[in-house]
Amino acid sequence: MEWYTALCDSRWKNTVLAVAYGIPLVDIALVVPDAGLVPSRTAGLLVSLAIAVTTVWRERLLLPYSVLSAAGVMITGHLLSTTVACYTAVRKGHSVLAATLVLVSLVFALATPEALIAHAPHPEATFSGAAVIVLVPVLMGCLAKANRKMAELTAERQAREALLQEGRLREAALRQRERLVRDIHDGVGRQITLMVLQAGAIEVRADASAPVKDGCRVISDAGRDAVHALREIVTLAKAPDPGDVPPAGRRHTLADLAPVIGRYRDGGHPITVDIHIAPVPPGPAAQDLAHKVVTEGLSNAARHAGGAAVDIRIHQTGTALVVTVANETPPPDGDPLPGTGHGLAWLREEVRASGGTLTAAPAPGGGFVLRARLPLHGDDTTRPASPAEEIV
Repeated sequence: MEWYTALCDSRWKNTVLAVAYGIPLVDIALVVPDAGLVPSRTAGLLVSLAIAVTTVWRERLLLPYSVLSAAGVMITGHLLSTTVACYTAVRKGHSVLAATLVLVSLVFALATPEALIAHAPHPEATFSGAAVIVLVPVLMGCLAKANRKMAELTAERQAREALLQEGRLREAALRQRERLVRDIHDGVGRQITLMVLQAGAIEVRADASAPVKDGCRVISDAGRDAVHALREIVTLAKAPDPGDVPPAGRRHTLADLAPVIGRYRDGGHPITVDIHIAPVPPGPAAQDLAHKVVTEGLSNAARHAGGAAVDIRIHQTGTALVVTVANETPPPDGDPLPGTGHGLAWLREEVRASGGTLTAAPAPGGGFVLRARLPLHGDDTTRPASPAEEIV
């Protein structure tokens, strides 16, 4: 039955039906020309051909097609003329039209019994045969309508199941994310809090030297910033759909780099800053990404090149914001600190998603260079950038 299914789905199905339906209509009109109210072979042939041809467009022109089919019954006297019309009307849900066609056909069979009896050898020669010819298409139309309704219900049920499955997967992902956030809070948050408390205790000791107090102050400030960032991450992760881009209220600007650079300087890194921003500054998204690039570069320099000089350049061109963080060769006695190993990969993915590029590679003369080229797209919340002197 694959060929039948393929035919039903084909655009030629109506043409095939018109040919298959027209052959018996024309044959009966030629063989029995005087069974109807118009005993003319020509009239019967013309109306049979008209019914067969319009079968191709019967669904779009159902009412004219049904009128033509009913006229064909009266002209030719053969109830076969209304079978396809009855079937189509029932399948399309036009019950009144289908009942009218059935009624016209049966009334004609009752009102002109002599025309039927005169041709007893034919299938519609008796009233019972006429009823079969008229009612079988109605039954087939009901079956086709029920089958279509069943297919619609099946598709609707599958759609509901897909939505339920998506909801279950989403709920599982939310539970997994919440468990991950809880682990981060328990493992990282408590350690950072302990670090801040210890640094604060050393800072207020009377026997601590000034450099030690300054170092502890830097540790305390960095720890508080880390706790604040961790709190924002937890808040975002607990939201049902936090989105890919943080709201503008949580975005960093170029001016926010000043305290970050100050802390790294206090930690022993000689840092030079060169910033050139146009009168129309980059949008908030570009400034936030530039902040992330600089902080990632400073973090990597502190871990792998402790004490080495760092050069930060932020230049705005006509089409992009170019951010470069380069550190010199680390001291030979330096001890690199471990990291997660994912910072640059995540940053590169975020920069690529914004339409920019990120490169990270060793410098030719030693050291390491992190360079990002960010698009200058912005939004309505764009704010003027702070003067470069505030960051330097």
